[in-house]
Amino acid sequence: MGSVNLEKFYPANGTVEAAKVNANFNAVAGSSQGVNDDNVATEGLIRDNFANANSATAYNKGLCIKHAAFQENGYTLATGSAVSANAKYHSLTDNTIATANKTDDANKRQEIAHNSSGATSTQQGIGTKIPVGGYQDGSTQRSNGIALEVGDVIHVYWNVTAWRWEPQYSASWATYVCELIDYSSVRGTILNYAMCIWPEFNTQDDLGSNANFTSASDSTHGFARTSPGFANPDDGVAPLGGGGGVSDPNSTGLNNLMPFADKRRDHWTWVPVMMGSCGSSNVAGNDTVCVMMDAENGPSDTVIGGARNCSGQTYITVDTAKTLHSIQLYVTGLMGLHYNTSSNKNGTFIEDQASTNTSGGIDGTLHIERASIGYVVYRKEGV
Repeated sequence: MGSVNLEKFYPANGTVEAAKVNANFNAVAGSSQGVNDDNVATEGLIRDNFANANSATAYNKGLCIKHAAFQENGYTLATGSAVSANAKYHSLTDNTIATANKTDDANKRQEIAHNSSGATSTQQGIGTKIPVGGYQDGSTQRSNGIALEVGDVIHVYWNVTAWRWEPQYSASWATYVCELIDYSSVRGTILNYAMCIWPEFNTQDDLGSNANFTSASDSTHGFARTSPGFANPDDGVAPLGGGGGVSDPNSTGLNNLMPFADKRRDHWTWVPVMMGSCGSSNVAGNDTVCVMMDAENGPSDTVIGGARNCSGQTYITVDTAKTLHSIQLYVTGLMGLHYNTSSNKNGTFIEDQASTNTSGGIDGTLHIERASIGYVVYRKEGV
């Protein structure tokens, strides 16, 4: 069948008959040429009204957008309020641990999973875990999923309100870092720490099990990973010596330094957590150099500015057919910058030295209030 001879449905009384609309839709769906210039010119078709995402032929896919959705966690606080314990995301270090190893490896990669009351939830549709394609009929947990085709493009966007950075150790500010960029084993670094936020994807199950979320660089997703590929903030960065003592970043953990030029980082949102020490403390203990967000009306040495709205977005091209079930935001432990004097490369590492250590690390929690995530799945051009 070539051009489609459609029945016009513009009667004098202004009534559109459903039967005629359906007949026109079916005529286009059965055409080998679909909605083409001839049809549009002679029949006055509106492409958007003839979307047929379920068509078996490549000519009749209809709209360029397969699906789009947005959700937010709904956690909103009054100024001056403290976030709940589950809305505090920890650095890798934990000085409350009595042993020499002061690290919690689980904090290298944490789901942003608190709900509207600040409690952790693993259910899809809550926190930042969004079910792609919406829910299946009759279900409040299982996602429909979207059947991705080669050439499709996934646009993911997000926004997180970083309410406060709270240093974990405030008894002596002099133990915090005091150089610009770390390049030795001293751990002296100022104005470069951050916690990274990024999306991960589930192409394995419709319930959105946390174990099935992996980064965009995971080859099982079928995403195009042109060189350089996607960097995962916690990928290739080992804990830097286990805490409790000096860790030489040039010979221990940081031989896994992640150089900036090696991989894509356009899917990272860098939440600044910048602070340092002048090297001594007075009686008031408030001589720390701080550039950080805080809206909780705390002591003067931890209140600089208001909360930060930290947003990001990324585009990913599909190169292998796959079903995408859900997407979720993650946050790292505390990231630092390092200059490797041997390779002459700048890169990132995850801090594993507590502020109580002689190495002079930094630790604490990032308090997150509202968080949102959305996506648009675009059909490849030409179908």
